[in-house]
Amino acid sequence: MMYYGWLIVAGAFIAQFFVTGFFSYGFPLMVVPVQLEFDVTRTEVMYGITWATALGLVVAPLIGMLADKWSIKKLMAIGAVTLGLGLILLSRSQTITQFSLLFALFICLSNNLLGPLTGSTVVSRWFSTSRGKALGIAAVGTSLGGLVIPYMVDLGITHTGWRDMLFYFGVTVLVVLLPYLMLAMKDFPSDRGLMGEPLAAGADSGAAVSQALDGPELSAREILATPAFWYIGGTLGFLFMSQTGVLTNIGAYMAGEGLADKTKTLIQTLAGTGLIGKILFGFAADRINLKWGLWGAIVLATIGVSILASQPSFTQMLLAAVFLGLATGGMLPVWGAIIAVIFGMKSYGRVMGTMMPLIALMVMPGPILGAKLFDIYGNYVNSFYLFIVVLGLAFIVLIPLKLKRLS
Repeated sequence: MMYYGWLIVAGAFIAQFFVTGFFSYGFPLMVVPVQLEFDVTRTEVMYGITWATALGLVVAPLIGMLADKWSIKKLMAIGAVTLGLGLILLSRSQTITQFSLLFALFICLSNNLLGPLTGSTVVSRWFSTSRGKALGIAAVGTSLGGLVIPYMVDLGITHTGWRDMLFYFGVTVLVVLLPYLMLAMKDFPSDRGLMGEPLAAGADSGAAVSQALDGPELSAREILATPAFWYIGGTLGFLFMSQTGVLTNIGAYMAGEGLADKTKTLIQTLAGTGLIGKILFGFAADRINLKWGLWGAIVLATIGVSILASQPSFTQMLLAAVFLGLATGGMLPVWGAIIAVIFGMKSYGRVMGTMMPLIALMVMPGPILGAKLFDIYGNYVNSFYLFIVVLGLAFIVLIPLKLKRLS
């Protein structure tokens, strides 16, 4: 009989399919149509992402605290409603300021309520020995979203325009995601009368009872006083800054290279290899030193951005997308596993929620700097060089980290 925890993984999978699939992979296809609709610069189109990231500085810690104290099922259901209604309202925006404000509010809330903060927390509660694998499979939802949603967005923009595309996308979220979360998601194994993930024969049965709530209960001050928090947060902040800066500008970059019709193919290649990266890193996370796993993701990302900076052919761009996809896929399951290893599960949501503002603060300049350097120089070469430097900083910040469980 299948362990119920895999239905929890499916819930996190579907949630990230929709929210990250749109935010990371669908939105780049909208940059040029929205720019033309409102007759603004590409930098102005990116304001919504920047404001969403800034709002996350406040939202993420609050949701992180609620994830440890309240029902994650209810939080994710609220996130589904927020995403669906937000997309519908976004489709009716009349100015770039209105578009940016709606995007910032609804996408920020839904991204925190449906993304890794809640998804990784609830999946980690249900798994112990297979935690890395479960987190990797859940994170595959973002990559599958990257394969499917750009196709949906491109098809919608082509045939109905970006406004109707957003409207129907929002309705789909309310009809598909919300019912699953309400019916299938559970906060703890005990909600189903279970002790936790089935352990190998002969293992201590008492471990199953405590595996979902192991580790110390930490206050925000204690979390911030832990050096490992800053090493992990700083590394991921630089890594996500580079990733977000590249992804949000990739549609405009392709249009500038005269390859707008191939943008969907590039994004789907990135997403497809991200799927592979999540599975590979997810399985490896249960077996390898997680610090080396993060370093591996940084190296892969650096190779990908370096290829883009070399003014490549389209074939070389696809190769860059392979490296970037593997890196993007690799960092999510490793991030979730490394938090559980060092901090345990009692404060997992609070640690994630406290770390996300740090990451958000570092990510915030990425999309704007990428677009601004284009507005100044007329190309994205200098933007890619900047992101290579950022990835180098990510590698350096991780060096002092020691993978030692807090007592």
